[in-house]
Amino acid sequence: MFSRVLLATDFSEHSEQAYPWAAQLAASNQGTVVLIHVLEGDLVAHAPLFAGYMQTDALDMGRYREEFEKAAQTALDASAEKIRALGAEVETHFVQGKRASETLVRSAENLNCNVIVISTHGRGGLAKFLLGSTAEKVVRIARCPVFTIHLEDPVLQGD
Repeated sequence: MFSRVLLATDFSEHSEQAYPWAAQLAASNQGTVVLIHVLEGDLVAHAPLFAGYMQTDALDMGRYREEFEKAAQTALDASAEKIRALGAEVETHFVQGKRASETLVRSAENLNCNVIVISTHGRGGLAKFLLGSTAEKVVRIARCPVFTIHLEDPVLQGD
């Protein structure tokens, strides 16, 4: 039923909470985790996520985007290894888009995914209003089932 499980990651602790869920869902259906990271147009907002993967001279504006893309790919490869260690087949996709939610949904359709697994940061009130929620937007616009995983959810432990 869920042979292609799109797993969205931003490489945060929150998104890693969803890795076992996607791996188990794919493995139980003899499927594949389609691990995807969306790099939005605003690279400055992503700087803290990739600091450990970037060279110190990366702020040379001529190399800035190239270094961000390399760092994102390195982080994506490291995340794929974590998912493989959970016993699932993985394919990776690094995509760029204006809005992560729309890009994720479009990618799920283009990559023939049957389900989307995405973590939610669980922000509420003013933070949610100001920052929005990628997961909430994905749930609203996706044409396939969407599993949302919260940081407080228990970690899945196999069968």
